[in-house]
Amino acid sequence: MKLGRSRLSAHRRAHLTSFLNLLFFGLALLGLDRLLAAYQPGDVIRSLAAVPFSTIVLAAAICALGYLALVGYDYVAFRVVGPDLSLLEMLVPSFVSFAVSNNAPASVVTAGGVRYRMYRPHGLTIAGAAAVAGLNVATYTIGLCALAGVSLILHPSGGPAAGLGLSGGLLGSVLLAVVAAYLAAARFAGGSLRIGRHVLPLPTLRLALAQLGVSVADWLFSAAPLYVLLIRMAPVPFFAFLTTFLIGQFAALLAPIPGGIGVFEAVVLVLRPPEVSAPQVLAVLLLYRVLYYLLPLIVAGVILAVRAVRQARDADRPFRELAVRSAALVPRMLGLIAFLAGVVLLVTGAIPGDDRRLAWLATFLPLPVIEASHFFASVVGAVLIVFAWGVERGVRFAYHGVVGLFACSVLLALLRSFDVLLASVFAAACVLFIVAGRTFPRGDSLMREPMGPRWIFTVGAVLLVDFWIALLTYRHVPYGGETWWHFALDGDGPRAVRAAVGASVVLLLWATARLISGVAPSSSRRR
Repeated sequence: MKLGRSRLSAHRRAHLTSFLNLLFFGLALLGLDRLLAAYQPGDVIRSLAAVPFSTIVLAAAICALGYLALVGYDYVAFRVVGPDLSLLEMLVPSFVSFAVSNNAPASVVTAGGVRYRMYRPHGLTIAGAAAVAGLNVATYTIGLCALAGVSLILHPSGGPAAGLGLSGGLLGSVLLAVVAAYLAAARFAGGSLRIGRHVLPLPTLRLALAQLGVSVADWLFSAAPLYVLLIRMAPVPFFAFLTTFLIGQFAALLAPIPGGIGVFEAVVLVLRPPEVSAPQVLAVLLLYRVLYYLLPLIVAGVILAVRAVRQARDADRPFRELAVRSAALVPRMLGLIAFLAGVVLLVTGAIPGDDRRLAWLATFLPLPVIEASHFFASVVGAVLIVFAWGVERGVRFAYHGVVGLFACSVLLALLRSFDVLLASVFAAACVLFIVAGRTFPRGDSLMREPMGPRWIFTVGAVLLVDFWIALLTYRHVPYGGETWWHFALDGDGPRAVRAAVGASVVLLLWATARLISGVAPSSSRRR
């Protein structure tokens, strides 16, 4: 009974954390919306197009150097707690752990679990992984304090410092004093520091200086790509930019949101120099998010896939081992495909359609059919997102539901805008699901499956972004009671609002049903 209550309590805490994360994310979107209130989405698109390709390539190269610098975190930490590995042995595990953790909440903390799995074949223990995580937090912090201190001293009255409520020079001196105190502890504390009942390992002064150098290099290499993109828009003093960047990263670290997405962007937009417009800054922030976060994550996924194939090849029965690994991976991959398809349906329902295709379509179909197909396409997108979670868990009911939804998506894509390319993609996905049907043997009820905090946040975040895109795109549309009932071929705004509301109702009904069912995690369930 106590175990069941403990599990239910943990379940409720996890869900409360998800809702709090969604609240922070929603506030970040609200801040972005207020900052972009005077602009149109086309302004951001034009700013993106204005960035030279050579500048993007240069920023990507600096990002690669930044991830090489991240290896220094593990190198210094392993010199303190072991095992003694070479830089070459650390290269791939370090890159993968940081590429994954940078897209997770509190990246410097969550890297520990990924790092343990990557370094376990090299002899890293759970206790060692915890010690490495602690030292990496210290490395991360002293570099942040050092660079922020120098920036505030050299640029005490710049834009960000002016809003701190304190003298920039005084705050910078305090931050540098924190760095000096850490170096002094490394020199005189005798290799460890006791805080209550906990004993924290400390490096030697030589390694502490190495920590400082590694962290400063990391911060500079992570800030440089964004600076390279930004100075193409306007000449911005480096130390004023660096202070803004560090404040944004610190805020993103505190916010329990994956990758600090939305929070970092909102802070940088608030503290941007007055000579740079919000669309210009948002454009380079989007590029930076892709270059420093998304692309390394994709590369890390490819590395993990290659690693799994090699491990299967080295097994006694490689083909059987590869088949077992692939079968375990198929539900996750298909779940991702269903989720992305749902996102595409929601996003395309929130943005304007092709006027020429709509006009051509109107010569064959009555307006109510076009309006209804647009509305139900977003509803199908919302259901696809929910069923994607069931597909990931291998539930056969969700699998059959997604197959039927893909068939509906093909028809709806043609009826709402005659989008042949999108309809072809949905048809291909439907065929792929039919071929992979044998990997879904479970006949469990979808309502009995526990939805984890990760999925709760993801579904809620998609819904918030869908609404935000619709509001951002049709900000000029006067919303009122008559908006909902305005049906016209050029009525993209009311059409997007109806679609977003329909998707929201579906997800809210699903959430209500989940709450009524009272499903709690069970150790007997898969994954």
